[in-house]
Amino acid sequence: MYARVFSFQSTPEKRSAIEAMADELYTFTKTLPGFVSATYMVSQDECTYSSVTLWETRGAATSAGDSIRERVGAMLQDIAVAPPQVAINEVYRPNS
Repeated sequence: MYARVFSFQSTPEKRSAIEAMADELYTFTKTLPGFVSATYMVSQDECTYSSVTLWETRGAATSAGDSIRERVGAMLQDIAVAPPQVAINEVYRPNS
């Protein structure tokens, strides 16, 4: 399994627009091949917005990133104050 970790900087005044974007994005993201789950987060100062989406394969995570970027690229330009950061990480599950 792979995690796509996405974050960007914005301002507290944009929070409602960011939450609306996340709602729309979740509806879209869960239809993509290989989707497992999504979690959206906001920092205490409401200036860093992040998501972690889980995917069955690295390929699914990469393809999803391309599709998501096409979907929200223009919206993100209006709310982000710096370029977003993205990482794809392999998920390790401890033996229990």
